[in-house]
Formats: sequence, C-alpha cells, structure tokens
Amino acid sequence: QDLAQELDKDARAVDLVTDYARTGADGDITITDEDARRVMGALGLTGEKSLRQIKALSGGEKARVALSMFSLKASNLLMLDEPSNHLDVGCIQGLANALSGWGGKDELQDGAVVVISHDREFCDQVGFTHVGTVTDGKLKLEQRSLQESDWEQYDIGAKLV
Repeated sequence: QDLAQELDKDARAVDLVTDYARTGADGDITITDEDARRVMGALGLTGEKSLRQIKALSGGEKARVALSMFSLKASNLLMLDEPSNHLDVGCIQGLANALSGWGGKDELQDGAVVVISHDREFCDQVGFTHVGTVTDGKLKLEQRSLQESDWEQYDIGAKLV
C-alpha cells in the first residue's frame, strides 16, 4: 500500500510493471507487456485498466499495480504486512491464489512468504505450511497449517458474550 503512493503518476500502469520487472540485479529482460498484463489481470486490473496512467487509478488499483510489480520480480523472500487490507474481494482472491502457489514445483519462484494477517478467510485461502506465533516476546515457528486455536485470542467479541 505504501509503495502504491510512490508510483509515477504520469506513467502507464503496465509500463511501471514491466520496467520494474526488467531492471535491477534480479531483473528479467524477457518479461513482456503480455506477461505484465496477465499478472495484472489476475489481480483484477483487466482490459484497458492496465493501460491507464497511475493518476487515473483508484487507491486499490494502485495497490494492485504494486503487487503486480512484486509478482514479476525474482525474490526468495516476500514479506507482507496485512496484504488484504484495502483490497476488494476479487483482488484478495487473486493474491491468495498467487501466494498459495509460491515456491511450488511448477513455479519459477523458490522461496518463502512471511505474511502478517488478521484476515482469517484470506489465510485459509492461502493455505500456509508454517505458523509463527509470538508470546512474551519470543517467536515460536511450527510446521503446520492454521488451527482454530490460533484465532482464539482475536475472537474478543465471542469472549464477551
């Protein structure tokens, strides 16, 4: 969300995504506009939206441009803090689908995703393989999926009844 506010307002969305994916030490010059538009479409920027200037996009659409940029850039660690905030249902679904395949045998990416989220439905859709909890300032990392008990501390309303 923060990166979305720093995007060049006069640039076309697809140009920002392809330029970012092609440059830098981990850039891939073979990334095409079609690759970028495919990723952007999966995140809900379909049709001519990917061809618009950043200044013509909503805040949520700008966030999707930023997510598209990260999706096409090789990384071995992706850290996301409350990634489903400010996104509509379709974009959340696209993000969950992309993250659930991260590092799979058919994927080009090989690495880890660290997600901090209080969005139970989003976390269930991603299907995490490890769960980290912090208690008394210490991190406990377990190789398992999320369990109902992981959410109990956040079900404040249920405890008040």
